[in-house]
Amino acid sequence: MGRNIRKVCVLKGGDSFERDVSLMSAKGCVNAVQELGCEVCDFDFTGDIAALISHVKWEKPDCVFNALYGGSGENGNIQSLLNFLKVPYSHSGVVASSVAMNKYISCELFGSNGIRVPRSRLEKWTDFIKKPDFMCPFVIKPVDSGSSEGVYIINNYSELSNIKWTYNDIVFVSEYIPGLELTTAVLNDEALEVTNIITTSGFYDYNNKYTDGGAVHEIPANIPDFVRHEAMSSALKAHKLLGCRCTSRSDFRYNDVTKELFLLEVNTQPGLTSLSLLPEQAKFVGIPFNKLIQYMIEQSTYDK
Repeated sequence: MGRNIRKVCVLKGGDSFERDVSLMSAKGCVNAVQELGCEVCDFDFTGDIAALISHVKWEKPDCVFNALYGGSGENGNIQSLLNFLKVPYSHSGVVASSVAMNKYISCELFGSNGIRVPRSRLEKWTDFIKKPDFMCPFVIKPVDSGSSEGVYIINNYSELSNIKWTYNDIVFVSEYIPGLELTTAVLNDEALEVTNIITTSGFYDYNNKYTDGGAVHEIPANIPDFVRHEAMSSALKAHKLLGCRCTSRSDFRYNDVTKELFLLEVNTQPGLTSLSLLPEQAKFVGIPFNKLIQYMIEQSTYDK
């Protein structure tokens, strides 16, 4: 391993809906780090900041591999803590993490810089459910969650009354884009490939993402060359606009009737499970899983 990295702390678990995904990803990451010849001092983070600080100070890792998803592990909070401790860590820093996690702010950033995004706005849930005025069909979701948690496609206003909204009173409302579900990962400032995600039923929700057989990943996507080019160039542009480090993954919808591609969001910490899209795209371009993890570790740093 380069940069004299001998000990790696793999952060896993977390305090969000995506805890199980983190544990699945971390298992493979721990194995990879060990196979790369490094000592591992993994830590199951449950929200106890003091315990995490004590662990890092005691173990003195050369870097932290952040395998947390959602919540404080992805929204800039853990990144801010590691900056304070001056410990290098994988993935993006505070600004990129916090902006990308907020779907509304990131869409405003992308749209104002020439990347096509769906029409969207923030609403107060208790007001919106009484008088919705967004043209159907549309999508509602929490403004700062991942793994398709709390995502609903609304075809008729009456469907809103059946939803038990358990998040805060702010809801992200966006136009529904029919067509293909595409994704492009970026690694080391290079877009890897475009994958077409074909679900066996429904949309690409949590179950379809993390259940074997829930979706087929067509790689490379069978799409026109101009769509592939736009997806890869937009993913790289969004990655740079956010100031992402090392890797990210951009999710798109392609309306094959109007021939328009829309960027939905950027994930600064793409999943690393056996069913995840980043490792699959990396493998497709000749980068095995262990090499992918090595890249992330060797590019670890903190915001100075």
